[in-house]
Amino acid sequence: MTTARAAQGDPVPDWPSELARIDRLCDAAPALCIAAVPALLVRARAEHAVEPEIELEYNAGWAHHLLGDDPQALAAMERALELSTTRGLRAWEGRLLQGLAAVYNGFGDNLTALEFLDRSLGIRRELGDTEGLAAALNNLADTYISMGRFPDKARDLLDEAARLWPLLDRPDGTCATLSGLAKLDTDESEALAGTDPVRARALADRAASLAAQGLEAARGVPDADGGDTGNPRMAAEAQVRLARAHMARGDLPAAVEALAAVAAALPRVEARYLSIRYHAAQGRLHRLLGDHPAAVSSLTSGLLLAEESLRPMERADVLRELVLVHEDAGDLRAALDTHRQYHEAIMLQRDQAAERRGIVVNAQLDVERVRQARDQARKRAAELAALNETLQHDAAHDPLTGLLNRRGLDAILAARLGREEDLAYVVADIDHFKSVNDVHSHPVGDEVLRRVGQIMTAAVRVGDVAARVGGEEFTLVLLDSAREQAAAVCERIRATIAGYPWHELSPGLSVTMSFGGAMAAPGEAGHTLAARADVALYRAKRLGRDQVQFDVPAAGDPVRGTTAGALPVLPVVPLPPLPIGGSGAPATPAGGVRRTTGSAGSTTACTSA
Repeated sequence: MTTARAAQGDPVPDWPSELARIDRLCDAAPALCIAAVPALLVRARAEHAVEPEIELEYNAGWAHHLLGDDPQALAAMERALELSTTRGLRAWEGRLLQGLAAVYNGFGDNLTALEFLDRSLGIRRELGDTEGLAAALNNLADTYISMGRFPDKARDLLDEAARLWPLLDRPDGTCATLSGLAKLDTDESEALAGTDPVRARALADRAASLAAQGLEAARGVPDADGGDTGNPRMAAEAQVRLARAHMARGDLPAAVEALAAVAAALPRVEARYLSIRYHAAQGRLHRLLGDHPAAVSSLTSGLLLAEESLRPMERADVLRELVLVHEDAGDLRAALDTHRQYHEAIMLQRDQAAERRGIVVNAQLDVERVRQARDQARKRAAELAALNETLQHDAAHDPLTGLLNRRGLDAILAARLGREEDLAYVVADIDHFKSVNDVHSHPVGDEVLRRVGQIMTAAVRVGDVAARVGGEEFTLVLLDSAREQAAAVCERIRATIAGYPWHELSPGLSVTMSFGGAMAAPGEAGHTLAARADVALYRAKRLGRDQVQFDVPAAGDPVRGTTAGALPVLPVVPLPPLPIGGSGAPATPAGGVRRTTGSAGSTTACTSA
């Protein structure tokens, strides 16, 4: 719910009940469904309710399709399909592909319809969606029927769907399946009437039985208000099938009764395709009754409706009936002229199907281009993010040792100073480092710096900080370390450096290091803390180098400790040997930020976190 709507006190839609109502309207009164959807779409988008938005678009598209407005149906379903695919809603993707297949089938583009249905069936089977599978089987069979080919395949599909619907308690699905089976039997019966009347009559009887069962199922579908009066559109569609079956059986009074029920239902349904089917069936009935003028009148009304439709096959079906009327009446000229119009309608349907096929292919290419561009944009964004991360790391780290540099150290110190108790700040300097470069070469000097960085990193804990702030100068920030503990860490590093086999790196090479430290006082600024550590370092240098000195505490200052001047020699805990001749940054790329789980006074080397 949006804040604005909450403040205004507007009612929030109960999505399950609203969507159930829209679903009923879609099947029973598609025009009312289309009128109700826009306001609900506004609310769904305002609330970022994606699945309700998808379902509303789907039902609006299906309602437009039932009313013969296929371009609007296509637009609504494609919007919903884009939402479902971008959000990874596979069940909705399968359902929408099935709906789009029905729309393309209405256009006469059977190839595209079959492609969509194939994709839909794959998703339905992948998800184990029995209800969706049954619906896709129905639609696939309907596509085969509209193509006028593969009746046996269509029958197999409908038989499979007929076994599923009763398990799902879906009378609407049962109605659609039985109506499809009734049409297959009726078409075959009409085709065999002149050559095998016995078989034709048996098929017509079965078609009438199937259509009657479909009609009964339609009466069990909830009406637009959720009542038990049945679905008038489905019932009318089943009545048309039943009337055609009765005509094939020769039971014309029963056909008259069935079509009268359809005529009574049409004003409530407002589905153009159903009105066209009614007029085509009514024209056939008048022809069979011998009333050719009435047949022509009914079929002419159907043609007028078909002219408003974008479905050439609907017009072709009416023209085919009109050809038979003119032939029965002996008006061969009119029959020939009508047959020409029928042929033109067929050609128009094929041309439009080819055009729409081209549009679909181009749209698929556009989608693929957009997808490739999006993938490239994502790749570039990932590369830029990685580059930015690298740049941020490089900006805060020393490239030679991999330790934090001055910038990185200042950021850490600003974050920790004043928030940590017992924070020790230590400045360390390699003794006589200039002579290392002068006597042993700058590459050896660089390797000394790297190995000193590795020794310092290995000696501190996770959470502590080791940094190289310039030349041969290093800095340690030790957390939760009392003065004696911090001094012990420094002494361990000093002793390890002094005892390291530097001669293996370069004959005659020896390296020592001096340390000066200070304990942070409450509220002390970083620069004053660093200045006190520098004073201690200078004292270590004056007193002969290769030693640890901490800032002399002020009298009565408990924070700075109790021991002044040089510190006693502490026991040395050996560190693991470093590889000789190695190069590159230390194992801890985060600037030596480490801490083990031991106490501050028993710091040991550990692997990188």
